[in-house]
Amino acid sequence: MIVIVLLTILIVFLVSFIRKQYTHWDSFDIPHLKAKFPFGNLESIVKKQRSFGTAIYDIYKNSRDQILGIYLFFKPAILIRDPVLIKNVLTTDFEHFHDRGVYVDPKRDAMSGNIFALEGAEWKSLRTRLTPAFTSGKLKGMFENIKSIGTNLVDFMQSHAEEQAEIEIRDIATRYVADSLALIAFGQEGISCIENPDHEFRTNAKQLNSNKSIINVIRASSVFICPTLIKLLRLKGLPGFMRKFCIDMVTKTIQYRETNNIVRKDLMQYLIQLRNNSSTEADEWKIKTSAKGTKSMTYEQIAANIFIFYIAGTESSSSTIAYTLYELTQNENLMERAKMDIQETLEKHNGEINYESIMEMKFIDLCVKETLRKYPGLPILNRECTKDYKVPEMDFIIKKGTSVVISLLGISRDEKFFPNAEKYDPDRFTSIDFNEDMYIPFGTGPRNCIAFRMGLLVVKVAVVMLLKNFNFKALSIKELEFDFGTVGLLPKEGQCKIKILKDADVKAE
Repeated sequence: MIVIVLLTILIVFLVSFIRKQYTHWDSFDIPHLKAKFPFGNLESIVKKQRSFGTAIYDIYKNSRDQILGIYLFFKPAILIRDPVLIKNVLTTDFEHFHDRGVYVDPKRDAMSGNIFALEGAEWKSLRTRLTPAFTSGKLKGMFENIKSIGTNLVDFMQSHAEEQAEIEIRDIATRYVADSLALIAFGQEGISCIENPDHEFRTNAKQLNSNKSIINVIRASSVFICPTLIKLLRLKGLPGFMRKFCIDMVTKTIQYRETNNIVRKDLMQYLIQLRNNSSTEADEWKIKTSAKGTKSMTYEQIAANIFIFYIAGTESSSSTIAYTLYELTQNENLMERAKMDIQETLEKHNGEINYESIMEMKFIDLCVKETLRKYPGLPILNRECTKDYKVPEMDFIIKKGTSVVISLLGISRDEKFFPNAEKYDPDRFTSIDFNEDMYIPFGTGPRNCIAFRMGLLVVKVAVVMLLKNFNFKALSIKELEFDFGTVGLLPKEGQCKIKILKDADVKAE
């Protein structure tokens, strides 16, 4: 009898909770979508038809409203489509939206305390401390390490060019980026995912994204949509194997360098300097501990931030490399202009690929920009309202705690902002026929991507070294199609295949 009563109470509570959640926007005078139990407005994700990013894009495309009430499963949220309001949320009125609203619990789960997830004063303090790691001086210091991985990539591709092989360029780009981040972020030498795609440095990231167990699905979706659920279930933001992998690698690297007084020009070195309260000037790499025995960052805190650069950088940078090369094969004129830009710039630098020559390649820069417009690395931005906000020129207040979603994919493919948006057109950035404020592939404002310049450098080195040494041809002329299962834009299997050739092979055709 008691069991029946308790079960009845539970059912009544759940029904009441669901009804309240799914009628939330009925109480507000704003356009909103009706929720469908138990998906909210994300049924296509559960049916494995769309990724999170493309599902939000679908909602964006099917609306013309400035703001739209939506439901992320049981969670009410607001989708913003108005350019002025987007700018207000990300920059002008940042004080009302300074948190992302994702899972973070650094006291119980140290690996969750990274620059992406931290909130309020903790985020601001860490952001201030990490920003100097990505100055031009620091990036110049890292350049030769990145270039060395690019050289390994060229060597690996030689045999494929000899065979005029069909290659899955995104897979190869992922290996190159993994090696680059292993070297400049984790400080690990000798890792070659390019030669050995089954190396744990790459397979751990793949396992993290491909594990479809119910616990991992709940964990992955709840990080963005319902972070409270992770805490209620006493889960942590990452599976145990990934936490152990990152912490062990960071701990061993730091202990080895400090024991042997080894200094290297990479991101890990900068974090070691922070840990030891050392100088972090742009041209300074040596460790000079100001307070003996005092450590300002734990191994876990360093691992948390190295991890976020590793996982986010692997996905976004490898996709940008792959999609740039894929799009250039779709248009022979653009491909020739890209190769000419490389050739003419290198002639001014005695044929040497260095930091300065990479930065001078104007058309390559335009191509990468256009890739990031058409295929943003993270197709959504999310914020949480941290203080009630009166929407300008509307009788509506966004309440504290409300999730705010911005579809970067929607914005970047919106004809209002980018005419002929489906066309890959690097030259659009040399005209004024686009909305400059809406080109925000790395976000904008105080909470933009802190490492975007490092990511761009990794991308450009790969694109330049590959185009300098090889030719690539399309297997067919078609738009890419995307798979489900991730937040980002993951191409369907076989979509990113192109043909690699030597220069002589092309001239002979």
